[in-house]
Amino acid sequence: MLGVSPTHILGRPAEPVYGEEARRLVAGRRVLVTGAGGSIGGEIVRQLSRLGVGEMFFVDNDEYALYSLQRELSGNALLDDSHFVLADVSDEAKLNRVFAWARPSIVYHAAAHKHLPLLENSPEAAVRTNVLGTAVVLQASITHGVERFINISTDKAARPTSVLGMSKRLAEMAVAGRAGSATTVASVRFGNVLGSRGSFVETLRWQLAAGRPVTLTHPAASRYFMTIPEAAALVIEASVLAQAGETYVLDMGEPVRILDLIQRFAALSGGPEPQIVVTGLRPGEKLHEELFDPSEAQRPTAHPRIREVDVAENGAASWAAIRTLCSRAATARPDEVRRAMAELLAGADLAVLAS
Repeated sequence: MLGVSPTHILGRPAEPVYGEEARRLVAGRRVLVTGAGGSIGGEIVRQLSRLGVGEMFFVDNDEYALYSLQRELSGNALLDDSHFVLADVSDEAKLNRVFAWARPSIVYHAAAHKHLPLLENSPEAAVRTNVLGTAVVLQASITHGVERFINISTDKAARPTSVLGMSKRLAEMAVAGRAGSATTVASVRFGNVLGSRGSFVETLRWQLAAGRPVTLTHPAASRYFMTIPEAAALVIEASVLAQAGETYVLDMGEPVRILDLIQRFAALSGGPEPQIVVTGLRPGEKLHEELFDPSEAQRPTAHPRIREVDVAENGAASWAAIRTLCSRAATARPDEVRRAMAELLAGADLAVLAS
């Protein structure tokens, strides 16, 4: 069972492939990665290392994640290397000190809260990290002369129905609103990543190994899936395309029924047919994910697996609006925070279905 990989489950090859422009973009450059100890951030770090990047700086608020990353990269985990920075991305003063010292040329912003049900219950955390944190890292990038800033987003930002989706949509809009500065900015949107920390595959593997029933929200539920190496490689490729605050949407193939993935995993692992318990869709969760909002006009790019859309900012994710939202979120009830986020997005003429 342990030998079943995400590539086996998806049934397609997922080895990273880079163009020469991507190699030239990062070779020898100073790069800072936020959320560097996470699944996507960590894989971006690994791939940048293979592409001959210069100095790298690793920002995360998880001590053990930084410990694990340093151990993997250098063979030790002494955590006495100043390139490994323990920081919350919403800490504006700390981030400015880090940027002033590190002087990165390129920033990949992967730090985020990503678990949909947790954020429904704690929307203030989504506002602080996903919205304010993105704005803080973005502003630090502009202030300290970063050449290129790339924000990692999610397909849940398209026609958002959840706190996670709304927070990431506001983050995309914050990035779009800073187009035209000396720093080239863009976002990259993709769906579920198989094998990421705390993901569906990790839970499924544990449930099967422990002889537990497998939980499924809905028999018809489908999602877009890709592997961690696939996603990270395409993020790096998209950073080559970045121009003026656009959002790049990765080609993830056709959506896949989660039930089909469960059955395929069980068959590949050689175990018995699992018992499946249907739990019902959770608040904010869609039956089928979408990659594009109905308001968005999508366009092809020079890369066959990357499309782009323009995300209108319209003041909804300005510094003033974000600070007001954060102030309100700090003391408001969860339903009031969700309503405030939905109101911001509705004011930007976005298709939003938050209750």
